[in-house]
Amino acid sequence: MKKVNIILCTYNGSRYLREQIESLLNQTYDHIDIYIYDDKSTDNTMEIIKEYMEQKHCGKRMYLIELPEKLGYPQCFIQALLASERADYYAFCDQDDIWMPDKIEKGVKALDELEGAAQTAPKLYFSSVAYCDEDMNFLRYSRFSEHLKKASGLVGLQELMFGGDALGMTYLFNHVVREELLATYERGYTKMKDGFIKLYAASVGAVYYEKQPTAKYRRHGGATTNNLNPKGKLERYKSMIQGMFFKRNAFELFREMVSYIQQYHMSEIKDLDNRKLISLFASTDSLKRRITKVFWKKRFRVVWIDEIGYRILFLIGRV
Repeated sequence: MKKVNIILCTYNGSRYLREQIESLLNQTYDHIDIYIYDDKSTDNTMEIIKEYMEQKHCGKRMYLIELPEKLGYPQCFIQALLASERADYYAFCDQDDIWMPDKIEKGVKALDELEGAAQTAPKLYFSSVAYCDEDMNFLRYSRFSEHLKKASGLVGLQELMFGGDALGMTYLFNHVVREELLATYERGYTKMKDGFIKLYAASVGAVYYEKQPTAKYRRHGGATTNNLNPKGKLERYKSMIQGMFFKRNAFELFREMVSYIQQYHMSEIKDLDNRKLISLFASTDSLKRRITKVFWKKRFRVVWIDEIGYRILFLIGRV
């Protein structure tokens, strides 16, 4: 049975933490190690963690990772991941969500059966989620799930470059990805996490998308990414437009990730279209490149209004 490491990072999460830990311990897949790093909480989060660590959990073990300084996001997850023992697969876990009981089991099965990816290639599994309010009342499904017509299966680089709703809290990835995150850190790239993982795996290896939600994604005022996922549709579009068109350096990290893949992994990319996409978005902007991006074949986004917005961004040189 493949070993899975769950990387759980906490910070002042006592209000919701018990529900999340219980959902991890209730996973139908048993060969799990849970690594917990607390980023210097000032509430009773650590008391809750120690309470669970003192208990015995059939098939699942819990470890506490202690690091000397407060790290913040995303460094806390990456450092905790790198501090964990080697496993076959790894999963990131937020403190305030709730996982479906078969989340890990589904992911392991999908990655084990994934075709088209060698053992030395990066492999990533992710799923849709059910967005909920702070009391876990259902709000909506992730947009990728609502609009993507095809069923679960392989997802390509173009679909994931500017979307895909690939949320890190649904990820399951292999050891090749973990080793590459270590390499990014050693090379001085310390901010690359979820977005980089999906681009790297889609470019060089394979990505599997599960259409059925495997987690309940709690949205509340204290969530780190709350501003990225407002509740209402109008608020979501306003937030997206603000970020895409008016936020300074909005795509700086994206360009850094694509340029990194071009510099260190171009020779590993076998798909011709993937090679062209990486070269196109990693290179210095020019009018010719803008036009090429505007009229690039196929779609980057599953919703037409989103697609039009990005084509405008290509034309004005924002991306």
